[in-house]
Amino acid sequence: MAPPPVLDADGFPLFPALPGGRVVPVTARSLARLVAGIHGSAVLSARTDALAAMVVFLDREPVDGLAVGEGRHVTGADVLDEIAEAPVDRVTLTEVPSELAAVLGCYFLPTAVRGVPAAVVVAEDFVRSLARPGQRACVLVRSADALGLAFVAAGRVVLAYRQDAEEVGGLEQVAPLFAEPATTVWARIGADTGLTVPAAVRAEPAPPGSRPRPMPEHRPEPPPSAEATPPAEPTTTGTPRPGQHAGQEPVAAVLDEVRHVLGPHTVRVEGLFLRADPTVAGLRAAATSLRQRRVRLISRATMDLVVERALAALDRRAG
Repeated sequence: MAPPPVLDADGFPLFPALPGGRVVPVTARSLARLVAGIHGSAVLSARTDALAAMVVFLDREPVDGLAVGEGRHVTGADVLDEIAEAPVDRVTLTEVPSELAAVLGCYFLPTAVRGVPAAVVVAEDFVRSLARPGQRACVLVRSADALGLAFVAAGRVVLAYRQDAEEVGGLEQVAPLFAEPATTVWARIGADTGLTVPAAVRAEPAPPGSRPRPMPEHRPEPPPSAEATPPAEPTTTGTPRPGQHAGQEPVAAVLDEVRHVLGPHTVRVEGLFLRADPTVAGLRAAATSLRQRRVRLISRATMDLVVERALAALDRRAG
């Protein structure tokens, strides 16, 4: 079995650098618990003998990523499924600024411009030409010994940095690379995902003698997503909430226990309980049926724990 690559098809690093990121010690005993504990924006990286993957989280939700290995090449938020069986000791968690998380997935887009000599383009004009409504892009500037990245989304240049740098900034971060004789320019382009992109990291100075051109403000509404997590309902094990029928109390008690185990992943199974007969017997049958279900990013052992906690809650109600 060949190990996963470290370079992509264009010869660039398989994954982009994460300047400004902070590696967080992994103490969770399972990937599901690790994901459930993510706060804010972060990047989850995994490398095993068969797979290399990176998943980008923005405001706790997976929004983009890349997984390669064993003939697979998967992009998008579904990369999270690809690493569901990865040992947690082969996973790294890095907290990153939200502005970086919002655009990092542009690095994994299809390559549309390849190896154009930097000498034949006007650097800023070229990068800004990609800032069109409904489009996002990553510009890769490769010199003899350095690599610069500029990310474009929501109708503007959001940020840029060098692969070996420790911070992000504006186009000034990569501008010197355009002047080097061996530099080539590449661009990866795709449709805008509708993510809310924070303001540019810093104002970019206009070239001497020129007037800055206004950039179109394009902030599309995020598309509806079947994976979106609804607001968590207040939990209760006692007095019913206003408008809640007393017969719904067992459901609330069961969901309390499920949330203790699964955290935000409760959304993946709570529909089963909400649709079940709201009696102890009906909820017991629903809980037991989880043993035969395969839910993404929830291991069998974790699901067994969910079942045991749910049944224990029902036993207390019945007792």
